[in-house]
Amino acid sequence: LDERPECMGASPVVTMALIRVLAKFGDVQRVNAAVQKAADKHGPEWSTGVTDYIETRVIALARADLPKQAAEMLEKSNGRKAAAEQKGCTKPVHPYAVALRELMLAWTRDRDADRAWMCLSQLLALGYGRATREWNAMLHVHAVDMRYRFHLLEQVLGRMRSSGVTYDAATYNIMMHGSLLRGLQARWKEWFHKMEKAGHTPNAVTFTTLLVQLAHSGQWSEALQVVRYMRQNNVAATAATTSSVLSMERQRNRVNRIMSHFRRQVLKGGEIAVSEFTVVVAAILDSPKKWASETALAIRCLEDRRISESAVVDALAARLPGIGTS
Repeated sequence: LDERPECMGASPVVTMALIRVLAKFGDVQRVNAAVQKAADKHGPEWSTGVTDYIETRVIALARADLPKQAAEMLEKSNGRKAAAEQKGCTKPVHPYAVALRELMLAWTRDRDADRAWMCLSQLLALGYGRATREWNAMLHVHAVDMRYRFHLLEQVLGRMRSSGVTYDAATYNIMMHGSLLRGLQARWKEWFHKMEKAGHTPNAVTFTTLLVQLAHSGQWSEALQVVRYMRQNNVAATAATTSSVLSMERQRNRVNRIMSHFRRQVLKGGEIAVSEFTVVVAAILDSPKKWASETALAIRCLEDRRISESAVVDALAARLPGIGTS
């Protein structure tokens, strides 16, 4: 809009469309700048006729993981909704529900189950809140908080079912995660079989969840069974699964075996799997001096294009928490 002179006098409708897009990305700074620019162009009352102005700003704050600020702003929206209802107008209810949903998800990311439940209860009262994603977020916040016992997770599932919400693959993954965190071996296997029986194919997230927890708790045989299952079903390894396998092998003092196999494969011109190469690079990053010759072989693989550079990126992502492959 700034670069095109013909758009300089854009109407509030166009400006609001831009703000909605920025809000979806949680870009609070640009949203505030756009609001200020609109006020300068169209006057301070420019948003009076926009039914979702406050709600859109709530969405921006919620997606930026600022739930307290979003909740304060949503109170203003709630006042607008009440005033509209007194006049017999129901149009603002939908934008309010969308903003309330985003606030609920922000509270789950903040691991505040009590405030998330309050938002979900309001959504249900408005006739919303029956999407699987919302309930999965609520289930997850209970699963990762060890203050909640496993039977509370099952109670959340019961409320999901009574609200007419269907389970998806993520629901089963969360239940397996919660089981493993609490050391309930029989339960995670039970949920794995339930997942297959329900027609949901275990995916990379499923196996990452299982491998990370099994390797962390030292259950080698169980973890190796998961790895074999992945290979048999051609499930591609992720950076997280590879990192878990490497951690497990390191604890079992088997990294030398991995490296010797890698050396043989490179020197005889054999095929190098991306997952194997990722493990090798992650090990090199752990002890670069120890694996100097393997570093040279890894560079040769890249120069000869025997392996994709994305494997190196995966290795870095596995090695440095918080660094995504993007």
